[in-house]
Amino acid sequence: MTQPQDIALAFPRGGHLELLIEGVLSYVNEKELNWCYITALESHVISVLDLVSWPGDGILAAINTEEEAACAKASKVPIVNISSALPDLPVPSCIIDNAAMGVLAADHLISKGFRSFAYYGLADVEYSRQRQQGFNDKLETADFSSDEFLSPPTYAHEASDWMSHNHELAQWLEALPKPLGLFAVSDYRARQALDACNNSGLRVPEEVAIVGTGNEDLVCGHVRPTLTSVARNNFLQGYRSAELLDQLMQGVEVPDELLPIPPLEIVERDSTRTFAVSDARLRDSLEYLHEHLHEPLFSIDDITRQASVSRRWLEYAFRDALGETPYQYLRRQRLARAKRLLVEEPKTKIYKIAQSSGFSSAKQLAMTFQQDFGMSPREYRRVTKN
Repeated sequence: MTQPQDIALAFPRGGHLELLIEGVLSYVNEKELNWCYITALESHVISVLDLVSWPGDGILAAINTEEEAACAKASKVPIVNISSALPDLPVPSCIIDNAAMGVLAADHLISKGFRSFAYYGLADVEYSRQRQQGFNDKLETADFSSDEFLSPPTYAHEASDWMSHNHELAQWLEALPKPLGLFAVSDYRARQALDACNNSGLRVPEEVAIVGTGNEDLVCGHVRPTLTSVARNNFLQGYRSAELLDQLMQGVEVPDELLPIPPLEIVERDSTRTFAVSDARLRDSLEYLHEHLHEPLFSIDDITRQASVSRRWLEYAFRDALGETPYQYLRRQRLARAKRLLVEEPKTKIYKIAQSSGFSSAKQLAMTFQQDFGMSPREYRRVTKN
């Protein structure tokens, strides 16, 4: 066993960061390191500001303020940052791909037929700016745009007029065109938007469909309606962060920032389980498609028979409302299901994943996966885990 090394965890505990810690522990166990961890006492978080004179070996930190960034720059202890609240930090960082999260959210809402969109984020916070940029960039490719509501962040524990802020948020939501697809910078802000909708009598998801970020079960799964969210790959972020810190502690020269960690998927719950299309036949067709897309023999012809419409009408209706053909839509939904099952069922054989996602064989899934993502299903499963 190597000499013990003291590692400070200077970030909040709980939520998705518990998965990040699992990734850290996985790397440490794999490399047989002897890391000992320093965390907060009664408080739920310590900051690099609390570690100025700490004689430890390494720090994993969420650097969220300019004061913390200056402190990190002056530190003699190796530090790896895991937060993307600030741009251009003076220490190496391992962060998630925030723009990609925005792209996933926009793609999900567009696929539901929405034509009015909004972003609820944080003012002067880099990760919020990046998520909004990805969201807007994807919307622009489909000739859409979005409104914005940016709130001050709450990193500093200062008193705030919570009720007044909720009232302003509700007024903003009331004034926007409906049906509305809303992307929130975090699950916490998504929950706040849900409360504002409830207080204003706005129906979720029929009038306002909400997508959060983080996929924290405590927030998303224990509210009514439950909240759809973009799932982060916190395990992989923790693994890579520990690897980066280990290299720094060994004196290895490392890049200032690794390639950002891509998100896992959209986890759909009740807050977006709707289709924002006015034509009842198209809405019924979409519902029927989603009910049967996992069946390998299910085809577009099944939809036309069920809805009593022509193939030509269905093609036009899909293109007009969703910007793609029925086949393209079905193919994309099947791929999304396969990606989710690859992560959620790590021991299930690839051919069974294919069958459960509507593909006729593992070969067909692999070919489609390679075309869209540049990797095989097996490779995708591996990189999302470690």
